[in-house]
Amino acid sequence: MKKKIILWVLAILVICMALVVLVRPVRVWVKDKVNAVMPDRCEYKIYYRNNKLVYNYKELDFDNSDVREIQVGDDRKYLINHSRGFAVGAPRDAEFDFTCAQEFIKVKSSVFDMVISKEFAAGDDTKEYISHYLNRFILNDTFRDKNRITIHSDNTTKVGDHWMQVIALTRTAAPMGEYKKNTYVYAFIYTGTQHYYRIMFKSENYSQQLMDEVYKVLYSFSEDVPIRGTSNVYTDFKPQIPENWTDETRKVYDKLVNARHPYWGCFNPLAVRYLKTERTKKLEEQVDFEFPILLEYIYYWEDFPMEGMQQAYDDGKVVELTMQCSSVMNEDLDNYNPFFDVLDGVCDESLRKFARDAAKFGKPFIFRLNNEMNSDWTSYGGPVILNDPDLYVEVWKKIYRIFSEEGVNNAIWVFNPNNMSFPPCGYNSSLAYYPGNEYVQMFGITGYNTGDYYKELYGERWRSFSEIYDEIYKNFHEQFSRFPWIITEFASASAGGDKVKWIEDMFVDLKKYPEIKAAVWFNSCDWDPREPHETVVSREYRLNENQQTIDAFKNGVKEYKHDSLLK
Repeated sequence: MKKKIILWVLAILVICMALVVLVRPVRVWVKDKVNAVMPDRCEYKIYYRNNKLVYNYKELDFDNSDVREIQVGDDRKYLINHSRGFAVGAPRDAEFDFTCAQEFIKVKSSVFDMVISKEFAAGDDTKEYISHYLNRFILNDTFRDKNRITIHSDNTTKVGDHWMQVIALTRTAAPMGEYKKNTYVYAFIYTGTQHYYRIMFKSENYSQQLMDEVYKVLYSFSEDVPIRGTSNVYTDFKPQIPENWTDETRKVYDKLVNARHPYWGCFNPLAVRYLKTERTKKLEEQVDFEFPILLEYIYYWEDFPMEGMQQAYDDGKVVELTMQCSSVMNEDLDNYNPFFDVLDGVCDESLRKFARDAAKFGKPFIFRLNNEMNSDWTSYGGPVILNDPDLYVEVWKKIYRIFSEEGVNNAIWVFNPNNMSFPPCGYNSSLAYYPGNEYVQMFGITGYNTGDYYKELYGERWRSFSEIYDEIYKNFHEQFSRFPWIITEFASASAGGDKVKWIEDMFVDLKKYPEIKAAVWFNSCDWDPREPHETVVSREYRLNENQQTIDAFKNGVKEYKHDSLLK
């Protein structure tokens, strides 16, 4: 009997030792590194493999998949991100969103919202890079004063094992503002290399209690996690078609979806807003082709261009109408930003009037709202909206809701990020700005061959159509392949290469991208803004620049002839 008991005891000891060996790498690491925040007792663990909950530890496959572990204690949750090599604590009621985990992780709790990302500074001085590229607006006195932003603190100090810069601020919203989470804390965690981590916290009110909770998270941070496997993005982006669309709008959309080659469009300044149709008609005569799509821009405070829209419709054309929540573009961005007025509801009545007129127009149009948002040159781009893409999403949903409430059932909505993100950060990726499937019916892309006029100033170089759109295809196809694509605006400049050959090659290369259902040529140019060169064309984008460019497009577009989208 004694022998049996001894054997049972020995067997139990062997099993316990085996379990200790299996669990030790994680448990010892947790106890040693984060016992100031993580409780000694871990109640249970949750594992995700490729963004799916895994119940069997043996199925994790750390080395060949994307594994995240959550340890749950008495009052904290602790995220161990194996594929990105870091770990961090969060409040006990935290809910994690790993949908875009390759770029950023979102966390919601009753204390605050968090966005965590691992970033890379494209410069040797990481702190200067962050200060200039990410924070040059929120740390600008004029910008804060004009936009009712109060800095509570801006400190760089050692927190745990890392030097961190922690900035806390509050934006005072307009009285009617419905968006309440206007207090931000930004933590930039320096690693001694060009890699750094960014954690943004968002709450309704600033308080010492908030900061105490923030620092609990920061003290828990560790990058002593061996990187194993690969991180990824897990999206289910697909258009949801509005049930109340007019029959004609649905017909236009179906024509685009089923097009075997692109419908062509063009932009000529003021063609729709002020009925400046002469340039378009002249271009159509020159290339012997009638463009079924016209592009026009309008600011959020302007009236719906009823007369021009009707004229375009009567001419058999659909308008790609671009609304921008801005009063300036590319300049004076460190001043008053009207985007916040739109967010706060100050502009609701003018937007409702615009929507009522759009509904009264009643004919199909393509609606592009706030394009190139993942940039630093628009009034609604990341750094100018407190580095918080959620604000962009809030404005998109607000305007969509206003359109719906005012009976707009003839707009096809286009989500149009820039082909590259500026700043090139995970939290600022195009995915962070996506408003949701029910708010988008087309995916817009933009890629210009800017030429090399600014090669010494900006490092610009000549790029072929294929070079530009191969990259766009690689970056966006996996997430947006179920949408019809529209090149909302594009062109080739002349400086630095052969524009005629570029156009000829374009018609050949377009066949590689079956998702592209429409393409709109930007028939204008950019001027050099630097004194005394203001009258010098820096980027000559005009399709009818000369007879050679006209002939190149005329010959290429012959096989692309369509019936009107409206027939």
